[in-house]
Amino acid sequence: MKTKLIISFILTFVMFSLVTAQTKKTLPKSTIIIPPKQVVRIDYPYMKGFSVKLWNKSKYELGVSSREFVTDSLKKGFGLNKNSYATIQILENQYLQLENRYFAPLKVEYNLFKEGPGKKNKTIANRTAGFYLVNSTAQTLPILIPGIMNPKLTPFSQSGVDLPWGQKIFLKTPGENLLLLTVSDTIRKGSLIDVADLIDLALNKD
Repeated sequence: MKTKLIISFILTFVMFSLVTAQTKKTLPKSTIIIPPKQVVRIDYPYMKGFSVKLWNKSKYELGVSSREFVTDSLKKGFGLNKNSYATIQILENQYLQLENRYFAPLKVEYNLFKEGPGKKNKTIANRTAGFYLVNSTAQTLPILIPGIMNPKLTPFSQSGVDLPWGQKIFLKTPGENLLLLTVSDTIRKGSLIDVADLIDLALNKD
């Protein structure tokens, strides 16, 4: 039976001040080793929301999700493939969960950042679309979401994403990458978007 390892990080006021003063470029990377068949919970309650950039330095996929404190319900989740990176936002009253489903330890590097008060903009924050990329084929599809993640969609799977309007999604191909989708307000929350259909449209456009 799979056991659960819970790790909770509580920051002091001094550390909170240091983190908010830093930028993504200056923040150092931290490293965590997730034992086989374990779940790690990362929580910074004093920060009231933060973002994390993750690098999977292992040979196997890392499960990444944000979850509600009270119910532990899933808010956003995806698989982070080996040698891939991704950024995930953890809102207030949520925590970050990292899951190792394999019989080998996973090495993960990450850094934490939080936008300063002067950068908050409620209007911009709402200009995102949460939906699922679905791979209905028997092939692994290498996806590129510049600046956010480069997941590989395994056969007959789906991956949840929450992306800003204007974000482009590509299929990684030899030579020039194929543009599949530009995120916009026309995408409804929770939509299932078949990547195979996007590829067909991109290859057959005028």
